Amino acid sequence: MGTLYAGVAGIGYQNQDFELGEGIIIRSTYAHLFAPYMMAFKPPGKYKHHDGPWKPAKGGITYDIYIEIEVPETTTIKGFSKEEIAWLIVSLIKISDHPYVSTPILSDISFNRVVEDDIEPTLIPNEVKRRIFRPTKDVISYLSEETLLWIKGTWKDVATLMTKNPQFNTAYKAFDTAGFEGSTASSLITIWGAIEQLFSSNSGELRYRVASNLAAYLEAPGEKRLDLYKRLLKLYNERSTAAHTSKPIEQGPLLESYVYLRNALIKIIQTEKVPTATDFEEKIFKGLSFE
Repeated sequence: MGTLYAGVAGIGYQNQDFELGEGIIIRSTYAHLFAPYMMAFKPPGKYKHHDGPWKPAKGGITYDIYIEIEVPETTTIKGFSKEEIAWLIVSLIKISDHPYVSTPILSDISFNRVVEDDIEPTLIPNEVKRRIFRPTKDVISYLSEETLLWIKGTWKDVATLMTKNPQFNTAYKAFDTAGFEGSTASSLITIWGAIEQLFSSNSGELRYRVASNLAAYLEAPGEKRLDLYKRLLKLYNERSTAAHTSKPIEQGPLLESYVYLRNALIKIIQTEKVPTATDFEEKIFKGLSFE
């Protein structure tokens, strides 16, 4: 595939084409991806096809595509394919303020050209699994210029940080994966695995260390830091329940844990630095804040 066009669902864009750098463009478009469920009732025949009768089943998937991200063939970012660059940009849309967006379809031709030029695109289904967050029903959110400017000034730095820091790379990808709908227990374990990557330098007293480090990272010294520390201990207990028992897990602890990880990743992105064990020791024992 030469130039890549990633179709983004769950959010719209109303302004002129916006360039993010390296030739990458976000623009308005429209396409509708649908996949109804069908059933056949005979084994495959001579040509490996299921003969009729076919019957429709209830359900299926549908996505309205309102944005496309153009990633030119000439765009090169060390360690990232064109598909990964598109994923990174959409992940920043999610983490900014729109966790419900997804990229259900990729194309080698602009969606705007398919009807106009009557050409055959190569269309590749991508993120077709639902996310745990949902947009407001029948209401389209729109990308703001403020968000686009933030992404433009951030995405290459995030790519560099992912390349240079394996812990951040793992945690950032886990954060995105945990947003897909599925097992609440599995998503909660994934989120806390990402938090452990960032906020535990060793396995000793893991629960205490992770909770105290994350609380110190997100809150200034004082009552709010202590309250957050106590809350994180309780959420870590939920993680342990998910990992070591068969008890059902409520979605509340999952969403709360998701938000704390999101806030930590945003702060790391803004400071362009993953905190070290030395940083935590200094801030905790000297009663200082992470600026």
